Amino acid sequence: MIERGILYIAHPTTNSMKQHLLILIKYLNRARYKPYLVVSNDPYMLEHLDRLNIEYVVVPELATANKLSVGGVVKKIEAFARDKERVINLIHSHDYQGCFVAAQVAKSLNVPHICTVHTVEDAYSPKKKGLLSVANNKIAAMPDMLIAVSEAIEQSVTAFNKVQIIHSGIEADRFGETLDTEHLFRELNVSKENKLVGAVTRLSPEKGNSVFIDAAAVLANKFPDMHFIITGDGDEGEKLKKQVASHGLTQRFHFLGFRRDVAHILKSLEVVVIPNLASNIPMILLEALACKRPVVATDVAGVREVAGESCVDFVKPGDSGALAAAIEAVLASKLKSMSKVQTGQKLVQDKFTVLHMMKPTELIYMEVAR
Repeated sequence: MIERGILYIAHPTTNSMKQHLLILIKYLNRARYKPYLVVSNDPYMLEHLDRLNIEYVVVPELATANKLSVGGVVKKIEAFARDKERVINLIHSHDYQGCFVAAQVAKSLNVPHICTVHTVEDAYSPKKKGLLSVANNKIAAMPDMLIAVSEAIEQSVTAFNKVQIIHSGIEADRFGETLDTEHLFRELNVSKENKLVGAVTRLSPEKGNSVFIDAAAVLANKFPDMHFIITGDGDEGEKLKKQVASHGLTQRFHFLGFRRDVAHILKSLEVVVIPNLASNIPMILLEALACKRPVVATDVAGVREVAGESCVDFVKPGDSGALAAAIEAVLASKLKSMSKVQTGQKLVQDKFTVLHMMKPTELIYMEVAR
């Protein structure tokens, strides 16, 4: 069997994108393909690439390349790709910044280029400024084809290129295992009788964490033993902690920071909250469903694409009162919640596993790679 070299180029800006890329590389059919990676400097990614024994090169300038500087970035990547021990048959970039750089590399190496788009432009997207930047619609037209991880993303780019939807997949069996459900209680030094409600997210405006904090303030008055957690890091950390303090919840609201034991954390939560304001499919939704945890999520494009009313409780985005009421309702109806979590776990196993992501992706590789 002929082995083809796949060069992945990415500046991963979200945890979902990082997990998607790592799963893609980890489960790639090594009898057919050999993966290489060009990545901006990300300690989490590099740690996992070392574990997976993947050849990679760190190019920090990938994150900020524009019309003026992209030439120098391309030369660094070319030096890695043209090494005599490497044969590159296809470039697979991820999201717009990676795609912009990869398009120039693909042209130089004369190889096909596909791009997976992970984000949709909305009010929370960083705005490109200046004459040296390139608009996302222009970038979307550069590859030979696009892969979209959701219908909302597919609709946002279909006018610019050929697009195929391939949802992200997770290691469903790992999240479905019976794990330590008291892990977080011991760490926080709280009794198992204390209900833990929390979000695993990024601390940025589009994630709606401030809405969750306001909802927690409502719940705290009704459930004096309830504790709340937010797992993740980001620029809004200090702002959110001040908001918690303003509600007098500092002793009952726990910021856990970036964690690698997400499955254990999920298993400890009575309810998983996904208060997103922006349209996307958060990987944590799939992981929570695989862990058989009740989920309350905002009704934004992407979330409902994955899961319906049969396995998720939906609320209007930005409505802290509705969020608090939905969480309270989940806690009050154990039987209904049990039915939903069973349905949610089956949904992930039937549609969102590693195999569901890898099989169509490798079919594209077979069609496109020379």
